[in-house]
Amino acid sequence: MEVINKGLEDEIFREIIENFLSSPFINLMGYRILEIGKGEIAIEYNPGKEMLNALGIVHGGSTAALCDTAMGFAVRSLGKIPTTVEMKINYLFPVNLNDKILARGKVIKEGENICVAECDLIKEDKVVVKSIGTYFNLKK
Repeated sequence: MEVINKGLEDEIFREIIENFLSSPFINLMGYRILEIGKGEIAIEYNPGKEMLNALGIVHGGSTAALCDTAMGFAVRSLGKIPTTVEMKINYLFPVNLNDKILARGKVIKEGENICVAECDLIKEDKVVVKSIGTYFNLKK
């Protein structure tokens, strides 16, 4: 897997990739990390049929998890150990089977203990999901 480093220290860059690749949940979901920068990350997701809800569209829980993952790793890129405190999500358009989704997570406010991040899920250059989350830094 080729991941683009957009200016992170090598140690943090390698840690993030190792954490990402070793996560059973991320492997189950099939997320693929594309690039990491200071306070930002890009992740690709191609949902399969196991992610469909009863209406035949991708379940909102899987896209919410993608947003949480992208925002959390964006915070992690700042050298913090984040845990989710709160998250809000807006589903703007449906995600369908095998859509290629790009998640762009970005920290919008960095504090010592609390960070706020946002994530856009993009399908064919259109934002289909928008979220914002608050993360607590476990690193002391």
